[in-house]
Amino acid sequence: MSTSPGVDTSTTDPTVRRRRAIRGAFWGFLVDSFDIYLPSIALLPAMVYFTRGLDPGQTAVVTGFTLATTLFGRPIGAILFGHLSDRLGRKRVGAISMYGFGVTTLLIACLPGAEQIGSVTAISLLLLLRFIDGIFLGGEYTAATPMAIEYARPERRGFIGGFVQSASTIGYVAIAVFTFLALQISPAGQISSPYVQWGWRIPFVIGAVFAWVVARYLRKDVEESVLWIETEKAKNPIREMLGRKHIVAFAQVFVLMTGVFFMVNMVGSVIPQLLLGRPGFTANDLTLSIIFANIVVPFAYMLAGRLSDRLGRKPVLLIAGVLVLVVMSGLFAVLGSGVAIPFAGLVAVVFVVQCINGFTIGTLPSYINERFPTRIRSSGWGIGYSLAVVIPGFFAAYQAGLSAFMPLGMTPVVLLVVAGVLILGSVAVSPETRGIDLGNDDAVVAGDAPAIEVKA
Repeated sequence: MSTSPGVDTSTTDPTVRRRRAIRGAFWGFLVDSFDIYLPSIALLPAMVYFTRGLDPGQTAVVTGFTLATTLFGRPIGAILFGHLSDRLGRKRVGAISMYGFGVTTLLIACLPGAEQIGSVTAISLLLLLRFIDGIFLGGEYTAATPMAIEYARPERRGFIGGFVQSASTIGYVAIAVFTFLALQISPAGQISSPYVQWGWRIPFVIGAVFAWVVARYLRKDVEESVLWIETEKAKNPIREMLGRKHIVAFAQVFVLMTGVFFMVNMVGSVIPQLLLGRPGFTANDLTLSIIFANIVVPFAYMLAGRLSDRLGRKPVLLIAGVLVLVVMSGLFAVLGSGVAIPFAGLVAVVFVVQCINGFTIGTLPSYINERFPTRIRSSGWGIGYSLAVVIPGFFAAYQAGLSAFMPLGMTPVVLLVVAGVLILGSVAVSPETRGIDLGNDDAVVAGDAPAIEVKA
């Protein structure tokens, strides 16, 4: 073990350091989620600003790719910033990445539209900035969450991971709230309507400012992970992660996260399109349904994390895989069938879908970070988590291909079945990690049994 020179780890009480690190990870993930889903909610009612002249099918593809290009950028960010986080530290890299996507989000808020520069140029600029945004977003994943897990007490790692991950739903709801308020100030409609011309920019500006505030907190008030400081640094974290000792863990995480991202894309991007495609369902209805359906969903993340502390990571993830395969795919079949459902019923469907989504994701921070030793943890977590977005990122293209054989509204069901199978298969062949000693590289590699006692 070696301590990085010039680093003082005794400036603050350990409990205070732990709480600050967990808060920093929570707010970082919240603003990260806020930024990711801005196009799916805030920009959706104003897409005509960029796509004027395109038919509905082309507009739907562009809408899907505003999220997909962000996801494509994340693996690049995870590779770059994951290496830096393992080499230089979690808090510094986390702050840099947040400043980066804050600037990019502000630039998106200033973009001209199809009327000014033509739809092709407008869409190209939007997708380019979202791709750059994704690079910085991938960097945030590699830093703040591993630091929080390294600070957490072993018997509460699952719960703390679920708490941090719950910020994604809170960010999702926050976008809906700000979008709803913006729609009241500037109603949506035709391309000349206030929301289409300028109202959609309000949530983007808020997201940029929010990112800068959280980055400053992480840089000024959070102290570096003591576990990282006291660990010998890997010369090449990525090469070590892909070496014989850790490649199996990385492959299992990659398959698991591929399934998870198929699910996440259906929940985050396809559900809003399915809802807005219903007769009489307005942009206001969309934001309200998201708000009402997600109010208590953050507790699903924490429930999964807490159960994983008591029962183990594998049992909880296997339950989640079954829920995705059976329940979530069934609910999407109901939505895609076009059967008439009252507003309250739609809210209930979205609520159950979001709860399953949260329950599935809640265990991931603790489980994946426990699969890799401290010297390569940021790379393993960040790259394993983010590289898996690539295959599911083409979900709009898969839907377009499947629509030749079935109604477009039913294509998400097929992708959710794929998601459930990948989650169940990858977890079934993976080791249990609950309670391992994160400071013991051998225990992390084995991952077969707790290396320390876990208090139930």
